Amino acid sequence: MDEMFGKLKEGALKAKDGAEKFAKAAVKKTTDAVSQTKLNYAMSEVEDKIKQIKIELGQSLYAEYKNGAAFEGDILERCEKIDKLNEEINTLKEKIAELKNAVICPSCGEYNGSGNVFCSKCGEKLKKD
Repeated sequence: MDEMFGKLKEGALKAKDGAEKFAKAAVKKTTDAVSQTKLNYAMSEVEDKIKQIKIELGQSLYAEYKNGAAFEGDILERCEKIDKLNEEINTLKEKIAELKNAVICPSCGEYNGSGNVFCSKCGEKLKKD
C-alpha cells in the first residue's frame, strides 16, 4: 500500500512540476505579448508625432511660399498644386453658395444669407456682386 501511495505521490509531484512549468511559460508568453503591445503602441505614438511634424513643416513651407519665398523643384510644384486645389475648392464653394442663395465671407469662408451686409461668424463686411 505504501508503494502505491508513493507512486501516487511521485505522479502528483511530477504533475505539479509540469503544471508549474506550463504556468511559468504561459506567464512569460503573456508578459512578452503585453510588452510587445506596449512597445508597438509607443512606436505608433512616435510615428504619429513625426507625421504631425511633417504636416507642420509642410504648412510652414507653404506659408513661406504664399509670403513670396522662392522655391524650386519639387517644393514649388507641390505648392502650385496646393494653389490649384484651393482654386478648385473655392469654385465648389461658390457653386454651393449659389445653390444656398448665400454669400461667402472672404475672411473666414462662412456661408451667409444673401441679404447679410456683415459675416454672421467673423463680422467681416461682405462683398456684394
